[in-house]
Amino acid sequence: MTQNTTIHVFVNRRKVEIDQKELTGEQLLRVAEFSGNEWDILSIQGEGDPTGGELIMFNQVIQIKNGDHFRVIPGNRTFGA
Repeated sequence: MTQNTTIHVFVNRRKVEIDQKELTGEQLLRVAEFSGNEWDILSIQGEGDPTGGELIMFNQVIQIKNGDHFRVIPGNRTFGA
């Protein structure tokens, strides 16, 4: 028995609806309307996450739960260079 459930997550503070419980980092970017491969995706514990988040690779399969938070940032950034 399959249940058609919409899962709500937040990408850069914007609510995004997803209709599957797992997807790759690349699929998450597409659903959140980011194009190209120049982005880094971070799984965060809500806004103000003191850890800075955990990097999600493009081909990494992630389990999605209601209320998950993600941050998408430019992948070409350089810190302290």
